[in-house]
Amino acid sequence: MTPRRLTQLQDLPVVAEDGRRLGRVFEMRSPGAAETEPTRDARLVDCLLCGRRGLFERLGWKQPHPRAVPWSAVIEVGERQLRVRGRADDYETLEGP
Repeated sequence: MTPRRLTQLQDLPVVAEDGRRLGRVFEMRSPGAAETEPTRDARLVDCLLCGRRGLFERLGWKQPHPRAVPWSAVIEVGERQLRVRGRADDYETLEGP
């Protein structure tokens, strides 16, 4: 499946090649200024924030250091999960402010 909308990625489980879960996609990052109004323009995704800490980041809590998965690591976007290269331990958490 090739996602056409960012909402298709939200809440998908993220699984590494070693079979371990990294959590669900709760937040996506893209380069450029934040947009406050919905647009129909294409926007590149460069990072996914996964797991419970990604949810906290989405809710505005900057403290928890969510696990970050670069979009370049995505192997497959399926209907039920998103697979990424390597092992779960390969993905570090983002540093807080």
